[in-house]
Amino acid sequence: MEKLNRKFFFIVLFLFCVVHNCFSYSSGLEKLSGISVVVGDDIILDSEIKNRNEKKSFCNTDMFNNILTQKLILYYAKKDKSIKISDQELELKIQEFLLEMKKKYINQEEFLMQFQNKEFLKELTEEIKNQKYIEKFYDKITDDVEASPKEVKHFLTQKQNQIPYFPRKICISYIIFYPKLSKINKKKIIDFLNQIKKEIHSDIDFSTKAVLFSEDESSALKGGLIQGIKINNLSQKFVHLVLSLKEGEISKPFETDLGFHIIKLEKKRKDEIDFRHILIKPKYSKNELYKTKLFSEFFRKRMIHQKINLDKIQNLLNQNKIVDVIVRDSIWMEEDQLSKNTKKAFLFFKKGEITNPHKEIINGKEAFVIVKLLDEIPSKPLSFEENYNFLKNFVRDIKKKEKIKNWAKKILKNTYYVKINC
Repeated sequence: MEKLNRKFFFIVLFLFCVVHNCFSYSSGLEKLSGISVVVGDDIILDSEIKNRNEKKSFCNTDMFNNILTQKLILYYAKKDKSIKISDQELELKIQEFLLEMKKKYINQEEFLMQFQNKEFLKELTEEIKNQKYIEKFYDKITDDVEASPKEVKHFLTQKQNQIPYFPRKICISYIIFYPKLSKINKKKIIDFLNQIKKEIHSDIDFSTKAVLFSEDESSALKGGLIQGIKINNLSQKFVHLVLSLKEGEISKPFETDLGFHIIKLEKKRKDEIDFRHILIKPKYSKNELYKTKLFSEFFRKRMIHQKINLDKIQNLLNQNKIVDVIVRDSIWMEEDQLSKNTKKAFLFFKKGEITNPHKEIINGKEAFVIVKLLDEIPSKPLSFEENYNFLKNFVRDIKKKEKIKNWAKKILKNTYYVKINC
């Protein structure tokens, strides 16, 4: 067995595969169960280099090389004293992750138990910190990478199959039909918020209730806390209610376009406030949704047969007792910005056609939407003259990946002392 090159201060150890398609030793040494590679104090598990059917090993493939490169970058990033991760940026990343995680829990009490698990938070923090190390080291290695006009032109002529396309742009008009919440359902939400308010006796109580029940993704995991909000940025209804509170006072439940709230005023300054709030979004009954769908289908037929102009119907529609309506006319957007349901509806559409009503979740609320296709600009390859800056960055990213790959190859030449042939 060769000696490790001391210049690199770490070990990459390939333990010995014993299956028929891997390198084996006649000495009878066995590979430790579950471990494929050791990099410094870190390991790469078998599960990280196997595909979903767990039959085919990915040794010496892109997947394996990518995992190994990530481990190498992490090891060197941690040794680089110029790379630092601030508590603020780490906390921001953790909050983003937890918000995504919260969406997956149907039982919010179960989520809160996980959220309060110190061991889980410790492991999560370490994982996110490692990812930040990798990102910063990657940026450091590739900071000097540039793409010249000559290189961009060469890419366009030699690798036409890799040239990105300018996405299809469409001009649409659409109507969103929200069910009108029944008085019974409104009362249920208000009663629920009133019960929460009764159970709040301290900031800790409010924070716990916000984590458990608030449906405002931007503040729930912070205990409902929103700081430094300019008063001018809030709706008149919200401002009027907030300014009527004393510091430390909790409001009665009230309704906005987002749903139903209670708020606790934390701090009031000249032109901004800090407050905690709990948001509950309306939950519609099957009957309310069914009536909304029927109404949207009926209105679509009226649009087709009577050629109603959308810009003249907002006030007319808002007079009904079944739905709340939002109308948007002549909006340009890229096709990728559409929801999956709308994209599907547009597959074979021509200008002037109107989709059937389909259900969407908009601002956390169920709604039915109909969309009219007004105009479109087809997708086309990006050109050197019109899209140079985008292409320059695209080519530069390719060069960055190549530089990282070469860096890893160079490092590995000096760190292998056992190779496995899979």
